Amino acid sequence: MSSREEMAQRARDWVPTLRERSQRAEEERTLAAETKVEFIGGGFHRIFLPKRYGGYELDFISLIEISSEIGRGCGSSAWVFANVLVHARLNGMRNPQAQEDLYGDNPDALTCASFPTDTAKVTQAEGGVVLDGDWAFASGIDVADWNDFNVLLPRGEGEPPEHHFALVHVSEIEVIDDWFVSGLAGTASKRTRVKELLVPGHRLVSTEKCRGGPTEGSGVNPAPLYRTPVYALGSKIFAGANLGMARGALELTLADLESRVAVSGLKVAEQSTVQSRIALADAELAVAWTLLKSDCETAMEIAHAGEVSELVMRVGWRRNDAYATKLCLQAVQRLHTLAGASRMTSDNLFQRAWRDLHAGDAQVQVNWGLQSTNYGRVAFGQPPLDMRI
Repeated sequence: MSSREEMAQRARDWVPTLRERSQRAEEERTLAAETKVEFIGGGFHRIFLPKRYGGYELDFISLIEISSEIGRGCGSSAWVFANVLVHARLNGMRNPQAQEDLYGDNPDALTCASFPTDTAKVTQAEGGVVLDGDWAFASGIDVADWNDFNVLLPRGEGEPPEHHFALVHVSEIEVIDDWFVSGLAGTASKRTRVKELLVPGHRLVSTEKCRGGPTEGSGVNPAPLYRTPVYALGSKIFAGANLGMARGALELTLADLESRVAVSGLKVAEQSTVQSRIALADAELAVAWTLLKSDCETAMEIAHAGEVSELVMRVGWRRNDAYATKLCLQAVQRLHTLAGASRMTSDNLFQRAWRDLHAGDAQVQVNWGLQSTNYGRVAFGQPPLDMRI
């Protein structure tokens, strides 16, 4: 067993190596093979893995602590590994047979997810569902052993469809290399394609039934971690990674400005306007961390008490993820004006963090406009825009 503090320190120690590889990850549009080896070797994939498969079952705050440390070194690495970490928590809520499919022969198996395009078709069939078409944005598909396809299954007339994850081994998936982007290039968030593939019913999990409280997996995994709401907390994978990118940008800026001298001969670090910008950026990141930490602690307290969080609280957690990301983006935009022309090259670490954070801010689950509206709707007694919450 490793503690949360030990895992966070391992992530901290990993930062210099990840920074050295970040240019390569961006150029090759995927993480280095040795980065995955070190992720597994460091035991990071075990923080949410069920104990019966050798996992640590740490509290949910571990996700934010570890992803925000990794993000200081490489935004793409933080994004990918936060995704696979949070799926280990979902996997602990699945049908035990699906868990055995996943981990029986390989406790180190990693899971990512992809989202339906307009060509994606889902048909209910005897024994499960048939998937056909394309699903996009599978962050981490290059390091994953399994992929969760987001699917919507119809219910009665006038009722919204029910959201499920459908688990498929990567050997049954065609990966389309279409990830050519300006930020988070190393995430390899590619398109996935399947052709009339039958997914057995036991490999489906309804996220509606994973909003807190007992799940299909509770009989074998009774820990409070697996009674936390899947989607209400799921967007913290993005917020935590975004916080890490912003923290890295601040560190790089401080190191750069400490020794820089302006044309006038004045030390840049002694200018009051520069000091004020640094202070404000640091304060914004401190507020972002406090919001995320508080949400995680509250969610775990509710799970330990055997209770289920109310809808307004769950959408509030999503709102906070978006607001934390907003604060991170503001902080890095503020620091960008201090970078100077010589720090504008594409291989500059600050520039990469700036690009990656802008890409991270574009993720819909941490989009401030959408998540603030969603919270406002629920506060006024209206149904949420995202039924998965």
